[in-house]
Amino acid sequence: MKRYGFILLLLAQCAMLLAQGTLRLPAFFSDGIVLQRDVKIPVWGWGEPGATIKVELNGKSAKCKVQDDGRWKVYLPKMNVCSEPTTLDIYVKGGAKRSALSLGKSFKNVLIGDVFLCSGQSNMELPIRRCMDRVGDLVKDYSNDQIRYLKFPHQYNYVRPNNDVRALRWQNITPQNCAEVSAICYFMARELQEEKHVPIGIINSAVGGTRVEAWMPQQTLKSFPVYEKEFYKQKYIQENWVDSVNRAEMNAFRDWERTMMSQDTVVNRWHTADYDFSSWQKTNIFANWSKGNGSYWFRFTVNVNDEDAAKAAVLRMGAMKDADTIFVNGKYVGNTTYEYPPRIYKVPEGVLRKGDNDIMVHLMSQSGRPNFTKGKLYQLEVGDNVYKVSEEAQMCIAKQMRPRPFSTYFVDCPTALYNAMIYPLRDFQFKGILWYQGESNLGTVDYASYLSAMVDSWRKQFRAQLPIVIMQLPGYMTRHTEPVKQSGWCDIREQQRIATRIISKSALGATLDTGEWNDIHPQDKQVAGHRAALQMRKLAYGEKSLESEGPRALSAKRQFDGSIVVTFDDGQTKVVKESTVTWSIVGDRLRYCYDDYPVPEIFSKDGIPTPQFEIPITE
Repeated sequence: MKRYGFILLLLAQCAMLLAQGTLRLPAFFSDGIVLQRDVKIPVWGWGEPGATIKVELNGKSAKCKVQDDGRWKVYLPKMNVCSEPTTLDIYVKGGAKRSALSLGKSFKNVLIGDVFLCSGQSNMELPIRRCMDRVGDLVKDYSNDQIRYLKFPHQYNYVRPNNDVRALRWQNITPQNCAEVSAICYFMARELQEEKHVPIGIINSAVGGTRVEAWMPQQTLKSFPVYEKEFYKQKYIQENWVDSVNRAEMNAFRDWERTMMSQDTVVNRWHTADYDFSSWQKTNIFANWSKGNGSYWFRFTVNVNDEDAAKAAVLRMGAMKDADTIFVNGKYVGNTTYEYPPRIYKVPEGVLRKGDNDIMVHLMSQSGRPNFTKGKLYQLEVGDNVYKVSEEAQMCIAKQMRPRPFSTYFVDCPTALYNAMIYPLRDFQFKGILWYQGESNLGTVDYASYLSAMVDSWRKQFRAQLPIVIMQLPGYMTRHTEPVKQSGWCDIREQQRIATRIISKSALGATLDTGEWNDIHPQDKQVAGHRAALQMRKLAYGEKSLESEGPRALSAKRQFDGSIVVTFDDGQTKVVKESTVTWSIVGDRLRYCYDDYPVPEIFSKDGIPTPQFEIPITE
């Protein structure tokens, strides 16, 4: 009897493998997926032409035939919230030797709730691990199986839209696996789940350093005069264009790097017992020591007490441009390949010694001006003890180089990301969209028009007027003491505000007060996520009375004495008597917080700042 049961099991497994042979679903269908509630649920894929597909979920089912081109799609009926894990089963009948329905695919731990598409550039991607100094205490003990997160790896297609997408696996939220989860997505999803008590799914389709044009379909971009003839270029026609260009550029870069390393006067020499550091010059790392691009070496000394010398430690070396490799007492402790991430390296037990400890930084400058970022933490942490790393160091310019040969950032190309990371989602259902981008569009004077056109194209693709929350760029760079005449950073902020006035069902996420002057990637994503959640609750969940933004300026009227009275929608008024950094008068217009790193003055009762704005002055 046992043998008979084993044979039946074996036959069932064989039938399933046969059914799976040609059956395929998009890569983002996997165990742990969250599907959108209260709408017809599309499930689609590819299979053997003529076969019958039956899809079952939570007691509901739908059937269809595989078309001649191998595609199939069904719509399951609308379903309510399902917080208990269920199974999505796909059965196949017909085609190659299949006369009865057999299980082809089965996805487990499926939830039905609300799904959000999160897109943009690096501040949307910024993971929890990069924000731990600010949010570590908030995530260290938090788990939630009702939040599911899916990240799309970077991918692009210049020539045509893709039908599928490379995707990681859906994951729930635990302290152990949240390090790579987008910080703003994490905190928005966490608040929405705790407020609404429904499963929340996040699909993060974002790529750092990209312009809005990369996320727009070709037909939409053609409506802008500057892109009218763009798509006649070879890269949009030639299938192997990327490979050929990448190959040539990589060879040029390898030659550049090989020259630098082979002629570096310090590498492979500094750690020998007889190496002489006396010729290295003393310098302040925040001074203007740059002599162009190439290989730089810095030697720091930190004195550690006897007790701490036996312990493991954490070394923080701020941030620097561009790449670094760091050693402590000759032992490698870590490296970073680009300028923005904070350098936080673990120093294993047994590396430190009592008394003076050498910290060696190999800084490799590829383009622009090399530097250390001022205002960051430069210190050695041993338990509760902190040893500051001095600004003074010994420095050696080991090899000066011309700038690194140009390297194409292939993902940042008009339509390339839309084709590969948005279009494949065209049949999926969402509750709303979170957009955090704009840093790479500095200088785009009509950015609001591009953003509006992008949102319109996405809504047409998804066949839904999805609400969208647009995060306004935070404070960054210089805090001025005099009115600013022109700033590309501020201009994008204003364009983001304008976009929310011309895009229906849109709102602005305020972040003016969450920035860092010396970091384009501020760590305070908890507040940013909270404000995104507030706006999403108002837009997507209809909480109309919810206070989700700062007071909105209604008018600016000039008085007889020359002063200007600004009236806000909450009844507040502000009298502006002269142009300042915060309130600047430019002709017949009034600007508020037109500064790269401003100090907001107008807040809601709950402390949400009014975003940067510009309005006409009436008489």
